[in-house]
Amino acid sequence: MKEKAAASPSKTSGDNIISQRSGGSATVREVFSVPKGGGHVKLCLKNHSDHPVKVSLTHIDSNKLYIESLVIAPHDTVTWNSNDQGFSDGLRSGDYILHWRGGDYKVDGETWGVAGSKPETSK
Repeated sequence: MKEKAAASPSKTSGDNIISQRSGGSATVREVFSVPKGGGHVKLCLKNHSDHPVKVSLTHIDSNKLYIESLVIAPHDTVTWNSNDQGFSDGLRSGDYILHWRGGDYKVDGETWGVAGSKPETSK
């Protein structure tokens, strides 16, 4: 399985940290940034394919894994909220890799999300 080259980091515009479509191969990596003070994160992950996918989220500088092999069913959307996952102080600032894996099938996913300085941002 070939891995798609990482996308350029998506910088914040207001609260919007990421809005990307991921696909083209069975493994896809997307990069986005969380600004200092903006660690309360909510991500919506949509699987547009006819097969399940697994998604992981890793902070690049620390290699800390925030999402590990989250399975998203075909044509399903999962909302991941850092506050609901036990990260009440928010995520670390910096660049993150969102890694999509489709197994034997090509990934066809979409991600959008927000980050903010207050827990209410990610609700």
